[in-house]
Amino acid sequence: MYRALLPGMAFALGTGCAVGAVAPASAWWLPAAFMTAAFAAWRRSSLLMWVAFFFAGIALGGRTPPSGAPSAQFHLLRELRGTVASMPEEHGKSYGLVLVAANLETKFLVYVPKGTNGVTVPQPGDQVHVWGEFESPKGGWAEYLRLRGIAGVFWAEGVEVMEEGKLTSLKLLYGLRETLRGAIGRAFPGEARPLVEALLLGARGGLDRDLKEEFRRAGVAHLLALSGLHLGIIAYGLWRLLGLFRIRPGHRYLLLFSVVGLYVGLVGGRISLVRAGIMFGFLGLFWVLWERGLLLRDWHDPLQGLSAAAIVVLSLWPWSALDLGFQLSFSATAGIILGWPLWRGSPWRAKLPRFLRSAADLLWVSLCAQGATAGFVGSAFGYISPYGIVANLLLIPWTGLIIWAGLLLLALSPLGIAPLLGEIAGKYLIAPYLGAVEWLAELPGAQLPVGRYFGLWYAFAALGVIVLRSCREGREFV
Repeated sequence: MYRALLPGMAFALGTGCAVGAVAPASAWWLPAAFMTAAFAAWRRSSLLMWVAFFFAGIALGGRTPPSGAPSAQFHLLRELRGTVASMPEEHGKSYGLVLVAANLETKFLVYVPKGTNGVTVPQPGDQVHVWGEFESPKGGWAEYLRLRGIAGVFWAEGVEVMEEGKLTSLKLLYGLRETLRGAIGRAFPGEARPLVEALLLGARGGLDRDLKEEFRRAGVAHLLALSGLHLGIIAYGLWRLLGLFRIRPGHRYLLLFSVVGLYVGLVGGRISLVRAGIMFGFLGLFWVLWERGLLLRDWHDPLQGLSAAAIVVLSLWPWSALDLGFQLSFSATAGIILGWPLWRGSPWRAKLPRFLRSAADLLWVSLCAQGATAGFVGSAFGYISPYGIVANLLLIPWTGLIIWAGLLLLALSPLGIAPLLGEIAGKYLIAPYLGAVEWLAELPGAQLPVGRYFGLWYAFAALGVIVLRSCREGREFV
């Protein structure tokens, strides 16, 4: 019963945030949440605590950023002055950045063409003047920006840096990121560079649009979006490296936690990485306390860490409940956590030879992740990619090799041998990887169209399976 308390709180909070984003605002939801939580604590009722978090979610979800709604006069804008509030992201022939407009107290997504007036791209904190044309986006893109408090898109024809911003942590991280991109460019000349930048730093602007579509058709688009998978690959490599120096696990977690925090900030604080970072922090804290004899090893439960991460993310960014990235990240991780014990204790797994067991484990993990996210993917894109389950079996280990090769060549980038090694890696490691993605994308049935209400049907089917399994095992829900 109590093992389900925190996951239920996270699910209730997320549902409440989603309802609050579309329900009429009311000042009574937050007091109702506090009173229900107090009564739940007195009665020791999980159900009432879930109701309290649902009320709290409605209160949080109703706090839509006021600047997210475009004004009717914005289409008249021809120039903006304000402060750069994000790391510039490269997109082909332009850079995208968030600008907080002076006097308007509104955020705009500004696209600045490269090489404008010979001025380098503005950095975080700079005071800039841009001129061009405002565009009010439509459909899902407009909702995506609105939930982030961005009123619309401004296509700049020119830019002027009026005053350089002070040295802040965001500016330092941006400078470090650009330094690493330069090192990647020196180590990986040619077509390999954009892929390595995407897999290591989340900089996908250099990737060809057709290549992104091939990843999507093959069902492995998540490999291009930085997530806990990429963070796990990097952390695992560093964990093994620290292990060579015989450092105790608890101390290793303390060292890696600072690296994880730096990496999350370096790539822009994406929600999927924030989730993974919080889970990693809980795991590291558990190991430190376990080594000191304050906890039992059997007490560790990844589902509790995932639930705590969801509560933290939703409390900071309530709009995340309606964000596809949040939904895919948390549902995939939850599917793996809940599905793995079924396979780990299976007699079929025990009968497999050791050399096949690892491949079967990865295939099962892929199946769990794909199954948990299929409803969201089908609802968002109108199709599912059946080959993604098998494609991950091949491409996830391959992605890990590319990431580790990228990290190694980053370390060797000051040396003259790095470009030669990068050329070899590009020819024999990255080019076949991209060829495999292209081949998978062209297979018949790579995309299966689904109906309009596929996500709703899928959710009810999944709920039915959970209820039947719980009844079979004699579990209580409350």
